[in-house]
Amino acid sequence: MDTEQAHTLRAKQGQSIPSFCFLGFFLMVSFSTSLSLSNYAIDDSLASQSQFPFGPLTKMILFAAAAFLSTRLTPLHKKHRLLIAAAIVLSIGAVLTIASRSSIGSTALWLNACGSIVISIGTVPLYLAWMELYANMDMRHVLAYYTATHALSSFLSFALTLVSSAAFVSAVIVAFPLVSTVLLIVSSRRIEHVSFAQGEAVSSGWSFPLKPVVLFAGFTFCNNFLRGFLSGAGRGYALFGVLIVSAIVLVVILLLFKQFSIRSLYLISLPMAVAGALCSLIDLPNAALAGSLLTNGAYTLFSIFITAVLCNISFRYGVNPLWTFGFTQSALALAQIIAQSVHASFDIHLQNATFYTLCVCIIATVIIILFVVFMSDKDFTSTWGMTLSSKKTAFQDQEDRSSTIERAAYIARIKGLTRREEEILAMLLDDRTIASIEGTLYISNSTAKTHIQHIYKKLDVHSKQELIETCGTL
Repeated sequence: MDTEQAHTLRAKQGQSIPSFCFLGFFLMVSFSTSLSLSNYAIDDSLASQSQFPFGPLTKMILFAAAAFLSTRLTPLHKKHRLLIAAAIVLSIGAVLTIASRSSIGSTALWLNACGSIVISIGTVPLYLAWMELYANMDMRHVLAYYTATHALSSFLSFALTLVSSAAFVSAVIVAFPLVSTVLLIVSSRRIEHVSFAQGEAVSSGWSFPLKPVVLFAGFTFCNNFLRGFLSGAGRGYALFGVLIVSAIVLVVILLLFKQFSIRSLYLISLPMAVAGALCSLIDLPNAALAGSLLTNGAYTLFSIFITAVLCNISFRYGVNPLWTFGFTQSALALAQIIAQSVHASFDIHLQNATFYTLCVCIIATVIIILFVVFMSDKDFTSTWGMTLSSKKTAFQDQEDRSSTIERAAYIARIKGLTRREEEILAMLLDDRTIASIEGTLYISNSTAKTHIQHIYKKLDVHSKQELIETCGTL
């Protein structure tokens, strides 16, 4: 009987999750983008009818609240009733927003405002649940799925703008969150049995994620400010920037992951963002659209980068993803509010070429300063400035950056090892005994052996000598 149970457990751990389950997140992304673009396609002045940003303000408050309540909400992706309710709320919000198009006067404004608030309420739990699910995966899977999400979302959103039947488009948009939630629930039920889904246990007491929050919020403000000068049709065509960039990154990840460095994403996104900002100053036809293609592409690269890094921090160090993504998304909503407020307050002045040029130059300068101050190569290989109030482990206190530790860190990234597994791998490569590992890390013999078994499984080896030989060839 024990042998049969062992075989059953091994079979469960070895099964894989159909890609379409994790890619269900692209329907969530497509929902907001498609709804926004369909609004502009019908009435390009809809965005200016209501000056108060009800939706972003609601998101800002709810995401921040989710972050503060992260220890109580975890694991959010297993609260299926809450997720289903959120999906229904999202669909209702879409119906209200769509209904505002056929209304006039104050009725249209109230329907649109209520729709924005309801959509924000439904978006928060579903988005955080997806991110919590992604944070259970190693970096390679996060990069592949999240990049594919951007590619599929941009393609689908643009395709819907070409459909002439408004009723069909509305029905599809309303169905997006429902289908996405079904795929989310399927994924959450099966991910625990997948070998790469073995991240570090979530812990509390981490400090505020200042660096990623400020950097991402600043980038979001700049992108929203520049996109504010595009017409509805222009915003639709600007999705090609997202599609092209995400498709290229996806191909590289799938074919050349071992040679791929996530560092390249933010190194490329910075000059692209600056070039896009400066391109909007050129007095030529479609120059603003070309600039938006570049800035959208740059924002996509950085969004992929920062999401993968934050998920990897959660996976390897046990940082609660609701904590990091809650504050990050709250800051993005605030940045969106500020960008909309700037446009509303200085709309007349922005028509002046000199004033507009000054604003764009300031934006380009701000982007560069943010990258210099809040981003370094060391950040995305560590906890990006976040610290745990409890005592650090022996491995964290080590300052020795020997080749053995660097090798272990590299293997941990490409093979999806957790922080603890990376620690133990470095010690194994240093020819340490199990007893020595136990004493250094203050863990029991059974715990040490369990971690070693996970390492062997992920590297497909069966002995310490085979492990050392395999790591030498990676």
